[in-house]
Amino acid sequence: MTELLMFIDAKVRNGGHMIALIRCDDRLIHGQCMTVIVKEYDIKTILVVDDMTASNPILKSVFAAAVPSNMKARALTVDEAVPKITAAMGNEERTLVLMKSPEVYCKLLERIPDLPKDLNVGPMSNRKGSTEVNPSIHLMPNESAACAEAADQGVHVWFRQVPGQPIIEWDSVKDRF
Repeated sequence: MTELLMFIDAKVRNGGHMIALIRCDDRLIHGQCMTVIVKEYDIKTILVVDDMTASNPILKSVFAAAVPSNMKARALTVDEAVPKITAAMGNEERTLVLMKSPEVYCKLLERIPDLPKDLNVGPMSNRKGSTEVNPSIHLMPNESAACAEAADQGVHVWFRQVPGQPIIEWDSVKDRF
């Protein structure tokens, strides 16, 4: 499926919301995110949902400085993110919701029932006790449990490091966990 068709398909699944992508990437904002993901999805705002980052003024300023001047980026706690994501769902600004773990997505889904039911899991570091999805994506047991929980709630959970690579569907790897 071409990237445009995937976008249109995701937009239909997401009820037309302008959350362009909800993504887990344990590196959050980094070069690959800024050079590939942001351009591919024409992102204008990034909402980083990470309690540790949001509560550290130095990390917050680093993330805000990491994006081009024509974009907005905010680091938010889960509590702070709920109204911001809800607002983004109702506007026309293309927004990336970015988090370190699928567990955060599940927390958001509990609080925002209309949250788009589409979760891209990107790079997740190889850590002791993790299981490989592919060479760049590894899940800890709590992360795979969150993916299963999301999928059980009708969320399309899929894995891909960058656009242009093949998509790996949760259903094709869930038996590894």
